[in-house]
Amino acid sequence: MKLDRHFQFRGTRDYLHSASVFDDLLRVRGKNSTNIDLKFHRRTDRQVSYVDELADGEPVAEWSDSGGRLFVIEREEHISECAPYDEDGLAARFEIEGRIAKIPSAIGPFTRMEAVIAGFKRLLQSVYPDAKRKYVFVRVRLDHCPDAALEIQYARDIGAFYQGNISKDGKLIGQIFFGVW
Repeated sequence: MKLDRHFQFRGTRDYLHSASVFDDLLRVRGKNSTNIDLKFHRRTDRQVSYVDELADGEPVAEWSDSGGRLFVIEREEHISECAPYDEDGLAARFEIEGRIAKIPSAIGPFTRMEAVIAGFKRLLQSVYPDAKRKYVFVRVRLDHCPDAALEIQYARDIGAFYQGNISKDGKLIGQIFFGVW
């Protein structure tokens, strides 16, 4: 199987946004997917395809869920369009209490994954206000994709990586990981 996809850059980014890929894969695989694991190996400025078998080279990302596994691979075509994206406006909706980011159920036109990514990034910036780092999303593991209020707790540093635990109604449902550029 090979499924070609068409993406736009978001905001001022010049690379494919991870939430775009997550949200699209969730549509392809079904909103009721469980045991989701999406990890990025590198960034890209090219259009991508989803394949169920990797022929050669390193994929941009890998997705697995209870239904199987897909690889995200680059195509030759560069992403040439851009869509508005107000990540700072989204992140301003979240309440930060110490090492916890509270994501409300109502997030306007944004997707839940956009909120999770923006929430953990804002939390890291709050925990390390003087650090001159560019945080980048690298992985998310979820029992399922939630559609309600969430909390992300900054759990630990793993070398150059940062882990957040994602909870819904006080129950752990996944983890998010960021690295540094």
